[in-house]
Amino acid sequence: MSDMAPDLIRSYVDRILRIKEEEDTLKADIKDIYAEAKSNGLDKTALGDLVTHLRKQAKNPEKQAERSSLFDLYLDAYTNAPHAHTHTREG
Repeated sequence: MSDMAPDLIRSYVDRILRIKEEEDTLKADIKDIYAEAKSNGLDKTALGDLVTHLRKQAKNPEKQAERSSLFDLYLDAYTNAPHAHTHTREG
């Protein structure tokens, strides 16, 4: 290792640690928002699903539109298919 390597490693690690601390703070803030939403009668899971959907939509709208179309197509095929075999759980 060169003389510069330890300083370079420390620099990268310190930057990563700083960002990780910020990430922890942001995660705690998000958790607080979900708790607030729940206290106002909202479903945290549904809210989280919506957030996930919107983030994916923002990143790649074409891909999400295609997935949504396929989902609708499959759902329609499933619900309109003859129900010769019903999927049940045996207890």
